Amino acid sequence: MKNLSFSKHPDERHRMSTGREAILKRLKEAARIPSRLPSSPENLDERICVSLKAVTPGDGESLIEQFREELELVSGEFHRIDEPNEAVAILAEIMKQSGVDCIAVTGEEICQKISEGLIEKHPSIERIQALELSYPERKNRLASIPVALVEASYAIADTGSLVFPYDDTKTSLPHFLSDCIVAIVSQKDLVAYQFELFEKLSPDKAKNMVFVTGPSRTADIEKVLILGAHGPRRLIVIMIHQ
Repeated sequence: MKNLSFSKHPDERHRMSTGREAILKRLKEAARIPSRLPSSPENLDERICVSLKAVTPGDGESLIEQFREELELVSGEFHRIDEPNEAVAILAEIMKQSGVDCIAVTGEEICQKISEGLIEKHPSIERIQALELSYPERKNRLASIPVALVEASYAIADTGSLVFPYDDTKTSLPHFLSDCIVAIVSQKDLVAYQFELFEKLSPDKAKNMVFVTGPSRTADIEKVLILGAHGPRRLIVIMIHQ
């Protein structure tokens, strides 16, 4: 059998080249035209902050309720506790519902404390320390573990989002490879909106961080909402009063 090769006809190549040149010419001409968009108003950031404060709940309890409502609107789950032992019971129930006996854990102190309490009460559960694995092993191992316990550095009330600066987490893999992510966040680290968050963060810390708003979701195919398309199918936030 003869090998068949296909190439564009000379006239077709000429049309493509001419079309490309025409597009580049228009782009260059447009770049020389001054923008018609209005310039940013004076003190724009301050004006945005004033508008945000006008719709921000006035007390801590209302702020927590706003976070809960926004989180649940994007299919997240919310628990509020007073001390770590309550998280142990919640985590044990989650694992029982999921039918799993292995959990990935990040290195933060609160995650270590909760996972130690979990192992103490349920010795059959295996705990995998994410940071003790080399990168290739961490990537492959964590992808096979259904539940991960992580700590969020901040929570944002008006969007129901969690914030994970890389300097705090040291690795982002546990936050999206497992099917179910259980995130611990302190009530004192709840901020009203992003402007307040950036007031707390140093410029260096703010350069590399991840915002997580609910579980992974998409509706690209026939507008049908699918959870877990690109990451965790389930996000559970446990807010601790400390």
